[in-house]
Amino acid sequence: MAYTPPMPPASVASAAVSITSHLLDAGTRSRGLGETLTSLAARLQEAGVPVRRMRTSVTTKHPELFVLAVMWHAERGTEVRDGKRELLSTPTFLESPVAEVRAGAPRVRCRLTGPDADLSYAIARELAADGLTDYVVYPLIFGTGERTYFSFATDAPEGFSDDHLALFEALLPVLSVRVEIESAGYALSSLLQVYLGHNAASRVLEGAFLRGTGQPIHAAVWFCDMRGFTTLADRLPAAEVVTILDRFFESVAGPIAPHGGEVLKFIGDAVLAIFPVQADGAGAACERALAAAHAAVAGVAAQNAIDTMPAVDLGIGLHVGEVMYGNIGAPNRLDFTVIGAVVNEVCRVESLCRSLASPILMTSAFAALCDQGRVESRGVHALKGVSAPQEIFAPAARVWSAAGAQPGVG
Repeated sequence: MAYTPPMPPASVASAAVSITSHLLDAGTRSRGLGETLTSLAARLQEAGVPVRRMRTSVTTKHPELFVLAVMWHAERGTEVRDGKRELLSTPTFLESPVAEVRAGAPRVRCRLTGPDADLSYAIARELAADGLTDYVVYPLIFGTGERTYFSFATDAPEGFSDDHLALFEALLPVLSVRVEIESAGYALSSLLQVYLGHNAASRVLEGAFLRGTGQPIHAAVWFCDMRGFTTLADRLPAAEVVTILDRFFESVAGPIAPHGGEVLKFIGDAVLAIFPVQADGAGAACERALAAAHAAVAGVAAQNAIDTMPAVDLGIGLHVGEVMYGNIGAPNRLDFTVIGAVVNEVCRVESLCRSLASPILMTSAFAALCDQGRVESRGVHALKGVSAPQEIFAPAARVWSAAGAQPGVG
């Protein structure tokens, strides 16, 4: 990048006012943080600041993700990365300028070339190898007291001038506000996704949060239950029971999203999920749900084989049809879920898994949309609360043979 001479001192205040106005503009606030960094870089360069790289992060309310890191680079554009919570305990983070400013340092600056070069940090060595000459990290302090950071780097031969640094410091209040707004929005959306699922969270954020509202959808419906949970809960310490449940849910719920489904809720030791019918039709939704069921059964069996904790069994019921998808509940406590006869019936089907010795059972409506060579009838059975007996199906024996020994159901 060609070097731009330092700004004259008189331009610092006017540049700060202009850039602050831009960052607070309603149009800018409606953009994502990646776009904001791109436009900020353009305005800094117009003001004579030879910025080549900028980076910041927003925190989340996600159990696994710590931050969403956003970086702009003059040659590589904007990049967004998830940072897992494990990052907090790594030397890469603990021995970084970012950790220092988050812990209270007012600023960390590293010259990357010349006699005053400070390459004691891994990130400084990385940036120097990339041809950068100066790197500075500032804290962004939110109204809650939480701290994140904003970093600037340049490849100008003389690094950042005093006027450049003065402009950065003048912009810190508005950058703090802008990143705090983004952080609050991202924390809200990530928290809703964790508790409601991606699709339901999107609907709620878009305004679908009034009680009694919803829409009919066609979906394959999944209901899974752990066998023997009451016995486990009675004889094991609560902390151990929670660990068993977490591992069970990880094995069972893990395959649902990759197969196009969404977990709606955990009910004690049970899981309710849907696989909405998409443009490829109801048959494809059922095939996805069945594939996820096989993956869940295999996952629980694998966990049982390696775990030192008591083995668990499961049953999965599958059905397909129209359900009402939306909000139900009390005025101050809502649940975004599905209701309808299909939901009631799939729970009854799952309750037959033990007596029919199959970890996966499905209704005739579901089985009719699957590959007929992969399912077999298990006879006609009465379902509690359902007026007419129903023919129930299970994966064909040859399907279990191809996948390995059928897990026990107890």
